[in-house]
This record gives sequence, C-alpha cells and structure tokens, in this order.
Amino acid sequence: MPKQAGSRACWALLLGKIGNPVSTARYKIGEFTLDVSRGCLRRDGIDVPLRPKSFALLEYLITHAGRLVTKDELLSKIWPNVIVTEDSLTRCISEARAALGDTEQTAIKTVSKRGYLFAEPVTRIDDNAVVQPAAEPTPVVGNVFQRPPRTILLMALGVVLVAASVWYAAIREPPVTEHPRLSLIVLPFANLNADPAQDYLGDIVTSELTTALSRLRGATVIAASSALTLKGKPVDIKQLGADLNVRYALEGSVLRSEGSVRINARLIDTQTVKTRWSDRFDVNRGDLLRAQDEIVTRLASMLHGELIQADTGRRTTAHAPNLDADDLAMQCEAAPYRLDRAGLPGYELCERALAIDPDNVRALVQLAMFYGMRVSRVQSPDSAGDLERANGLVSRALEIDPGYYAAHCAKATVLEGQHRVTNGVAEAERCLALNPTYAGAYRNLALLHFFLAHPEQILEYADRGIHLSPRDPQTSTFLLMKGWAYMMLEQDEEGLVWFRRAAAASPQLPTILAGLTSELALTGRDAEARTTLAQYLALESTRTRTIAQWDYLPDDNAAFMKFHLRFKSGLRKAGMPER
Repeated sequence: MPKQAGSRACWALLLGKIGNPVSTARYKIGEFTLDVSRGCLRRDGIDVPLRPKSFALLEYLITHAGRLVTKDELLSKIWPNVIVTEDSLTRCISEARAALGDTEQTAIKTVSKRGYLFAEPVTRIDDNAVVQPAAEPTPVVGNVFQRPPRTILLMALGVVLVAASVWYAAIREPPVTEHPRLSLIVLPFANLNADPAQDYLGDIVTSELTTALSRLRGATVIAASSALTLKGKPVDIKQLGADLNVRYALEGSVLRSEGSVRINARLIDTQTVKTRWSDRFDVNRGDLLRAQDEIVTRLASMLHGELIQADTGRRTTAHAPNLDADDLAMQCEAAPYRLDRAGLPGYELCERALAIDPDNVRALVQLAMFYGMRVSRVQSPDSAGDLERANGLVSRALEIDPGYYAAHCAKATVLEGQHRVTNGVAEAERCLALNPTYAGAYRNLALLHFFLAHPEQILEYADRGIHLSPRDPQTSTFLLMKGWAYMMLEQDEEGLVWFRRAAAASPQLPTILAGLTSELALTGRDAEARTTLAQYLALESTRTRTIAQWDYLPDDNAAFMKFHLRFKSGLRKAGMPER
C-alpha cells in the first residue's frame, strides 16, 4: 500500500540521517521475512504493521538469535542517548510478539528478571540485495520544523487523552446549536517564550493533538493546516464555532525553560464560551522521559474516573429516556466503575443503546466485557449462556471495527472462557499494541497469565498496571492479581497483604473476598477466615456458594490445577460447604 511504503521509506531515511548505515540484509523466520533495508516485516508477501521502535527491537533480537539479550542491552541499543523505562521495552516486545503471532511466547522468550531470547531458527537471505533509495517524506502543511523531541510529544499525548476524556463527558449535555457532537478545533498553542525561534514547539503540539484526536470514533477535527492559519490572530471563540461548525475548541500555551516544559490547555464550549476543562502540565524533562507513557495514562485515568461518576448521576435525570445510542453507550462505560452494584443497572443502558443502534460498537464491547468478566470471576448464574452472548457481541464489534482496541480485550476474555487462554494472550497483546495506555489490557494479561500459572508475569503486568493507573477505580483487580500470584508461589503472608489491600479497596467484589478467605485459612487465621467467608456469602452479587461451584478451569495445566486445589482447600478450611 502506498502509505505503508512511504512509512518504510521514512524509517530508512531516518536511520540514514542519524549516521547508521542501512543494512541490506533480509532474514527468514518461518513464514515471515524481516527486510531490514525496507524496514518492514512480511508474511507471505504482505506487510505486517510494526512501529519503528518495535521493528528495531525485533531486528535486534533476530540478529542476536539464540543468545540472551539483557533488558539493559536492549534499552541502550533501541533507545540510545534517551532515558526510558522498561514499559517502553515491554510494549515493543508485546507488539513484536503480536506481529509474529507468538501467542505462547516460544519465539521471543522471557528470561525472568534478565531479558529476552529469540529462540526460533533464523536464516539470512539475499546478502547482496540492492538497497532501494528512500523516498522523500511528504511535507506536512504548516509544519516546517523537524520531528519533535520525544518529551514534547509525550506531553502532547497526555493532553490528548485528558482532553478527550472531558470532551466525551461534555458532549452528553444537550447543545444549544446543532454542531456535530464530536467536533473540535485545536487552536495554535501559543509560545510563551520570548524567543520566536521557539514557536515551533506550539506548532508541534497543535499538529500532534490534531492528529491524535482525529482518530477518535466519529470525530470531526479541523485540519492542523487550517488551524495554524489562525496563529497570532485574535479569535472570537463563539464566532469560530459557528463559522467552522465545531462544538469545542482546545487552546493552550507552551513554555520551555532550561530544565522543564510547561503546557497549559483548556477545552472551551464554542456556544457558551465556558471552559469545560483545564489543566497544566509542568514536568521536569528528565522526570518526563522516565515517566513516559505512565503520565498519559495517569492523567487520563484520573479524570475519566471522575467524569464517569458525574455521568452516573446525570443519567438518572428526566432527560435520560431521550438520550441517543451514543449517549447511552458512553454512560454504559460507567458500569465497571461501580463495582458495588449487583445485576445490570449500568449495562441496561448498553441494551438500550443497541435497541436504537444494533451496530453501536462501544455498547457491543461494553456488554461483551460484562458477560465475559462475570464468567471469568466465577460469579455467573449461567456461564454457558453468558459466554455465548459475550462471543456474539464482541464478534459483531470486531466485524464492524477490527481496529478498536477494547474489542480485542473483550475477545481475550471470551477466548479465556472457551479454554483458549494462549489465544486470549494474543488478543490482549493486540489490544495493548493498539492502545499502550489502556489499563484494561494489563488486567487482561495479568489474568490470562494467572490461568497459565505464570506468577512472575502476573506480578509484572499487575505492577505495571498499578503504576500506570494508580487512581483507576478498578485498581483493586491488580491488587487481587498480586495476591493470587503470591498464593501461587506459596508465599502466603505476602499474598495476604495484597488480598487485604484489594478487599479494602473493593470490599463488595466477591472474588476478592473469596481469595482473602482462602488465604486467611491457609495462614492459620481461622476465625477471621470464617468471618470473611460470611461476608462473602452475604453479598447479593455472590453466585458461587459451594466448593463444587468453583470449577472454572480455563487451562488444565498441572501448575494451575495444583494452585486451584490449594485455593479450594483454604475455602474448605474456612467452612464453605462442599455442595
């Protein structure tokens, strides 16, 4: 495809510019060919998409196949002269595995606490291949500067996600005019530095925000080339909204100092000229580089959670019956944040959304997640029925939009319930590759590795999820996963610490109380175990009330079976009836 070809040419051009010779080598790995000169991975002649850093990492592993490559070595080779965290490395590993279809991690093996090993046979071919000249990159109107520094891009993406969360919340109130609901212009970010040479920073932010926001489902975003014509001019926000037929304007400023970068941003309703959201990002450059994608997810998660709670109250107003499918589907997303409720109060909104629009992807995915997770948590009144429903919903969602990241995570949960856990890992990896800031992908991966009895991977994904999204209302799930991992390792005292923390965060979640009950009994705290069991059985949402009902075994590996029997022995000791 022309777009892909242009992208590969840019990678080769970039490598040439920074002084690295462009290799002409090609490598055969099973059905795949890694073409270094073109910067692409192919399978049966078809390009497999990979980001440049993920491609570089895969190339390095392949060219060093058969030996352990440490994490430090990869960090220094793939990100030279830049300080990054292991999360960037893990993201690239996930993307490389997803591209190769390495669901069982047999090609790219993790060597615990050390690094990675490429274990598949590799054949070098066409050593004398001719290097095709790289095409010049297509210039972007309004962007006459070089590619922006990683620091500014990361801060720009942070603004994107936070602003997007508020934007979604804001659109739920009826507009005064009929501007398209997801319509926006990113105004040129002002340069607050006295030096006009720093103007390019504001242009970078404007361009990157516009590009990222344009990817949102159903969004209408005015092109950066048009927005940049307003640079340095006074703008009447209300008139601008009427002229361009946009509901919101995002404006801001950039201030660069020797040790830090500050970005101010605010989202404005063009009809009322009221500020719907504003924030300031003031980060030391070094801290930002170390934080990387974490800052994006933390800010987005914090604000998104608050907006979800506000939206929950709004949906009970007299206007609720008149909401359209998109409004209902967006409000349906509130359900996972209200874990204290049994039944389907929030998810009924998804049903209503689908009654209006059977192809509303957001509603399809949210409802699939609900039914799939109810099975996964061993609290379903009809496991077979719930799983069938979830599968139908997510299959329809992926048919409509195969690139929607959350749909792949929902599919991973369905595959888990179908006893196809390794396939579920591949879907969750795909979800993470599509959206590296989505905490749900880390939850999926931690849970799937739980069923595969991989405690170290459970801890790795849980720790990363907690670090990325510490204020996520579903953080208790990560705490629970850490408890499971330590129980699996038979480090029960440590496991108990994490079960207690999970129960303190979400005392209404049955699975958490079940885990705590078993661990209390296994550590000899019999009286407290019986009390916790009574709390578990008293929950309205508890469906699994006997030892025999704890029969959910998505994978029958011996290690998980050993853990499962030990977990049930704790429940038995606490007094849970057999049948």
